[in-house]
Amino acid sequence: MYNYKAIIIPFSIIILMGVLVFPVFALEYNPGVKAGQYVKYGNFVGTGIGVESFNDYSFSKLHVTSVSGKEITLLSTGQFKDGTAIPGNGTTEIWNIETGTQDGTPSTQGPIIPANLNQGDAIPPANTYMVNRTENRVYLGISSSVNILEATVTTPDYSTSLAYIYDKASGILLESNVETTQNQPQTTTSQYSYSIIETNIFASTQKTPVLDLTTVYLLIVIAIIVIISTAIIVLVSNRGKHR
Repeated sequence: MYNYKAIIIPFSIIILMGVLVFPVFALEYNPGVKAGQYVKYGNFVGTGIGVESFNDYSFSKLHVTSVSGKEITLLSTGQFKDGTAIPGNGTTEIWNIETGTQDGTPSTQGPIIPANLNQGDAIPPANTYMVNRTENRVYLGISSSVNILEATVTTPDYSTSLAYIYDKASGILLESNVETTQNQPQTTTSQYSYSIIETNIFASTQKTPVLDLTTVYLLIVIAIIVIISTAIIVLVSNRGKHR
């Protein structure tokens, strides 16, 4: 007589282990840009104390100079409307999209996040923000899937609400809107925003389908189930023939 338990139990254990182990490896952080890509920001608006200078910005540009593993090097340039350089013009920063660091220091609300995140996925650094939702929006006449980060940070002295919109395929920031209300010594509110006005990101990052780990996991589970089912059917069939 065939011992069906001896066959089914090991396969069941394999499936159970896969279910338990999968969440640990489900989210992998990878860059979605390559050297030579850039994004140029404009539409700068600033109201309130400390951000009035945003109204004088002509543009700000981030250029991807290199990508190595999880690290992306960005060159920052820009100028005011009068032609003079904005603060930080000509500087380079190394962003690690896996650890969420800027030149080795943890940094939230950066200009780039991992590519192909989905709603509910955590954004490095750990235990900070996550993708609130994923939806389609139109930028520069192109409909793209975007990841939206919205959050409010509140302390006894101030409250800040922010909305950052990232291109899902590349992870690059497309639009930023931040509003801060200062409570002490008196209530004052400041707000600034900007968005992309030019980029070559869309043309080169859309869109080669990539199997993420969730899809791979599901395919493996389906394959195991098919194998188990086939084995049982064959065993039952053979048993019937030998009766």
